[in-house]
Amino acid sequence: MKTIKPFLLLAAMGLASTVMAQQPRLSSSIYLLPQAKTDVVVPFRPTDSGIQLPIRWGLDVAWNSEQNMRKGINFIGKENLSIARSSFQMNQELIGDTALTHSQIQALRSRTNTINLMGADVDMVLNADQGNGSTEFIIPYYTQNNVANTNHWARLIDASVAWMQKNYPRHKIVAVSPFNEPDYTPWNEGTKANFKEIARQLKEDYPRFKDIAITAGNTLNNDYAAEWYNAVKPYATWGNTHQLAGEFNTFTNFWKQVVDEGNVAYADELHNVGEAMIAANYGISIGIWWGFDSRARGEFCQISNHGSRLAYGEDRSHWTAASVYRDDATKELKAFVGGSERQAANSSYLFVSPDEDVYFDGQGPTRAFRMEYPGGTGYQKGQTNAERVYNIYRGEDVPPMEIAAGRYKLINYAARTLVVGNASSGNDLNMKLFSQLSTIPLLAQWDVAPADARIGGDYSFHTFTNAQNQMHMNVVNNSTSAFAHVISYNANNASNEQWSLHYAGKGYYYIRNRESGLYLSMPNESSTYAVQKQLASSAIDRRLQMWRFIPEDGAVESSAPNAPTNLIANAQSASVALSWTAPADDDVHSYNVVRGEADGSQWSTIARGITATSFTDNTCRQGHTYIYKVKAIDRSANVSAMSEPATASPTAQKTLVASWQMEGDLHDATVNMMDATCSTAPRFMSEHRVGDSALRLSNNYLRLPYEVGDMDEFTIAMWVKWTNASNNWTRLFDFGNGTSNYMFLTPSNGSNMRFAIKNGGEEQTVDANGKLQGNKWHHVAVTMGEGNVTLWVDGEAVGSSSSVTIKPSDIRPVLNYIGRSQFDADPLFSGLIDDIRLYNYPLTAQELQSVIGNPTGVDRIEGDDNANAAPTYNLSGQRVGNNHHGVTVSKGKKWMRK
Repeated sequence: MKTIKPFLLLAAMGLASTVMAQQPRLSSSIYLLPQAKTDVVVPFRPTDSGIQLPIRWGLDVAWNSEQNMRKGINFIGKENLSIARSSFQMNQELIGDTALTHSQIQALRSRTNTINLMGADVDMVLNADQGNGSTEFIIPYYTQNNVANTNHWARLIDASVAWMQKNYPRHKIVAVSPFNEPDYTPWNEGTKANFKEIARQLKEDYPRFKDIAITAGNTLNNDYAAEWYNAVKPYATWGNTHQLAGEFNTFTNFWKQVVDEGNVAYADELHNVGEAMIAANYGISIGIWWGFDSRARGEFCQISNHGSRLAYGEDRSHWTAASVYRDDATKELKAFVGGSERQAANSSYLFVSPDEDVYFDGQGPTRAFRMEYPGGTGYQKGQTNAERVYNIYRGEDVPPMEIAAGRYKLINYAARTLVVGNASSGNDLNMKLFSQLSTIPLLAQWDVAPADARIGGDYSFHTFTNAQNQMHMNVVNNSTSAFAHVISYNANNASNEQWSLHYAGKGYYYIRNRESGLYLSMPNESSTYAVQKQLASSAIDRRLQMWRFIPEDGAVESSAPNAPTNLIANAQSASVALSWTAPADDDVHSYNVVRGEADGSQWSTIARGITATSFTDNTCRQGHTYIYKVKAIDRSANVSAMSEPATASPTAQKTLVASWQMEGDLHDATVNMMDATCSTAPRFMSEHRVGDSALRLSNNYLRLPYEVGDMDEFTIAMWVKWTNASNNWTRLFDFGNGTSNYMFLTPSNGSNMRFAIKNGGEEQTVDANGKLQGNKWHHVAVTMGEGNVTLWVDGEAVGSSSSVTIKPSDIRPVLNYIGRSQFDADPLFSGLIDDIRLYNYPLTAQELQSVIGNPTGVDRIEGDDNANAAPTYNLSGQRVGNNHHGVTVSKGKKWMRK
């Protein structure tokens, strides 16, 4: 491989459009993607204080599965588990109406032994084990024709608690649930009056229940939760419900009622991380998981008890929710998405980070990440009980690349390569670890792919398929035990063949199994085989669990390239232009650009995968001072040390900071390179107002870069021809972070053209006197500064206010649209757009008249002597004024140097 050099122009062409097609414009705008409409926007700030919502987490053994228990323990961690749900049996009569039978005792003992895997001091709740609702499980001795013998029920519960207290005294019984899912008719347990009488007897006639709580009926359908809770007052002090049916509103209202009444909100059978997130938001303090599937649930339990929630959003109509949490000790960020096991419908969420660039499972840099939640079409129709967790990376050390679908070699930190033992196509082939390979055969290459979103349950995983024998990376016998061997096998990508990736730093990853919750490891530094283990506590031992993904065309080597040199940071009006010298290494693949605040805090990787030695940062705030560093990355994912730093501060001089001329592209004609992107292929029309063309918007919209609206004062001006003037609440522009933080201009709210701005509180508005006239070109502008907001049409002030106190910089908008609203119900703009300009100060009436009268767009404003000259471009494809020094290209003209 040859040393990467700055991009060079391949040939001297006469047309600027050709130059721009060949010359990539390397600014922050290359990461800007159009975003489809989204059901819910979830803004978060990594450094916010957040709120703490700790919950007592537990596991269930009513379905008594040691495998399920071990999975839960491995993913949640014993330190985060303090309660368990067991059960008593109604399938046999009590001996002498007072004593448990041998079978009932054995059932309690078996379940308790499973709970002992969590620890001998775990608290317990006893629940009715209704089995399948047949008389085999609830015999007439307890209930007949849905009428309970309350004396027998109370004695059974008392006898079960007494046996536990005698034989397992370290497991404190803290509550009992007399009925299970009492609203579900086939269970045939009894009436509300029966339930209340059982609870009364336990609390009044059995002394041992003085300090043991009674839980309300844990209804299958949460719509009936309040009924069964209210019916057992005052004896039931724990409100309880399942979420296997029912409305979102009644689910949340029930938890709010229980909390408002000073009782314990208790969910004894959680089925999805979405259900847990929602319940946590409305007050549950105890949550127990039924069947356990895996990473999203476990990591939510951990971070909810050791961290702060930074953001929460819910989509009630689709029965889903999302949240962002930060671990307050490690500062790790995670985003969770989930929904109702049986009712969730397709849903979408947009996570927005207004302040800094982040990476979602390695995807980035971005400040707005959109994800689709895969749901069903009706009750138990198409749901897969889907849930997902994303690691959100930030700072100096982020994944050097996204592990997208592709072929990789896996190299351990100890420089050993993971290889299938031989070329056989049979199963049960042990993995081998080799320290040196003269060549890399296909047996040492893995096709890595994200798990399908509809794989069932948690889909936060990848699959690993050997490139030669097509076997999958597998944990032998679905083991949940440490030191179980990792083999190649074909179980059709079952849960023990699915793995999650956790960035470990310095280009390495931890690889964790879905079934066991344990990590791909070397047993020791001299090992020749692979196993799974708990994540090691020491940094030295963790090196045996750290793996690098080397693309198939990368060399198997761990020598990092030298650092880039001669970093230069040139301040511009709303950006910083960076350039550096490539290291002498012959295998440099790309560069990462890192930015920090002037005081050395809050470092962010603002660019990744840059394959040239220059970059323009237009995500910086005007007037702020930043420190920049660059590091080199080779094809083997080795990362260099940082370059020497360079410091710069965007000048914040009063000027034009962005200009979109619509001359066949969406480029910003200023040096800030704030290029826009369109939700569809842009259509440029010969009908125009400035230059040679205008942009046609219909069923599409523009998205502008992150920082275009982050100013104290501003002017936005544009030529528009609105062709569907019957559409109220369409947008000329809308800059914001969702439906609580925005500023917009609509040509008609039904009566008037309106500017509005909101920052979480009351909306502040300025109206023009009447709508914008349709089907005719108009120059429209909004100026804001010095306490005044003015609306302008064709150079005339048509509305003004001095009572707008919110500044755009208060919002720090990231979702910046032309032709689209933050509110998805509002129609898209339909018409022509031309000559959009953004200034960081309020233009005067005279200055606006100059803009309107300027037939060539940006050139006159930038100080050209000849306002009628043809548009001129530099070699980066930026449109520049005629006073620009250096090589330039003009449409229809030859190369010139000034």
